[in-house]
Amino acid sequence: MHHRTLPAALLASGLLLAACGTPVTSDAKNGAASGESAAYAPYDALTGPERTGKLLAAAKKEGGVLDLYTSNTDIQELVDGFEKAYPGIKVRAFRANSETVLQRILQEHGARRTNNDVVDTNDIELRALQDQHVLYEYRGPALQGLKPEATKPDGWTAERFNAFVVGWNTEKVPAGQEPKTFADLADPKWKGKVSVEIGDWDWYMAMSTYLTDKKGWSQQKVDDVFRGIAENARLTKGHTVQGEMLSAGQFGIAASVYSHTLDKAVAKGAPVAWRPSVEPVILRPNGLALMKEPKHPATALLWTDWVLTAGQRIIADSKRIPAAKEVPGFRDPIPPGTEVYSLDKSEASDNQKWNSAYDALLRGVPTSD
Repeated sequence: MHHRTLPAALLASGLLLAACGTPVTSDAKNGAASGESAAYAPYDALTGPERTGKLLAAAKKEGGVLDLYTSNTDIQELVDGFEKAYPGIKVRAFRANSETVLQRILQEHGARRTNNDVVDTNDIELRALQDQHVLYEYRGPALQGLKPEATKPDGWTAERFNAFVVGWNTEKVPAGQEPKTFADLADPKWKGKVSVEIGDWDWYMAMSTYLTDKKGWSQQKVDDVFRGIAENARLTKGHTVQGEMLSAGQFGIAASVYSHTLDKAVAKGAPVAWRPSVEPVILRPNGLALMKEPKHPATALLWTDWVLTAGQRIIADSKRIPAAKEVPGFRDPIPPGTEVYSLDKSEASDNQKWNSAYDALLRGVPTSD
């Protein structure tokens, strides 16, 4: 099965490359590479207009360029907004899936070169990068405006949250017949009508952990429900493709689709829905991090300051959940009172186990055409 590769596997290749380069020494205080703050030190104490002015002047001296690696499918909207806010500063964005972004950075780190200034991707990949001491913790004033769950202790900062929800095609699933609980997806009446995304092992990990730890289900019951869903399922690759196929009626239900994917489709007139919500909504932070050895440190800070402040409006407009506490005009897409669940770092420690289990669960499940 060719689905989302576990970060541990990518780390193995990165570590092999790193073995050929300069060893990384650790700072006893925070576990990050020594000397990491040198590039950013001139700006650490700056705030307000003075900070922005000095960062902008330094960014122009750096060449007026930011190199960004990202898995964010809406990145162009942020790029356009940033370049409009700071004319003369250009963003060179490399966009790929989160595993490819992780692998590229690890390979470049192993070759002792850093070609990006900022990385913007999923939480698990960001954790993996911090474990390799390639990130620098953002300490700018924008942190004060973020939700508590957006500030991370491991070298990166959440800029938005993706919500995994159960979605359905309203023409295939009439009102009143939509699933009410997660276990409903295992009902044989949905045979061949449920979409499961091929790389969502982290969703599977979160949902399984929620059912055992929060709902008190036995592991046997959890396994039985997931097997029932797998028997009803067809595989899709990529949440954007999944949303398009759901909108086209190629299946009736998506077991784990992003809320913003469906909300965008609804805005375009597609017959899809995800409310009333099937609980829990699985919330996953996506974030950005500064590279420890950037080519354009001032530009990297300018970008990060902007994304975590003015850029939050653009993130909200893209139907995503921003990390800022307050965004004018933003209305949380998750209905009040809905149970929300997300994994913290301590719970998400055995990635290999969950990746392998998800692979085994989906073995033999047909692919959607």
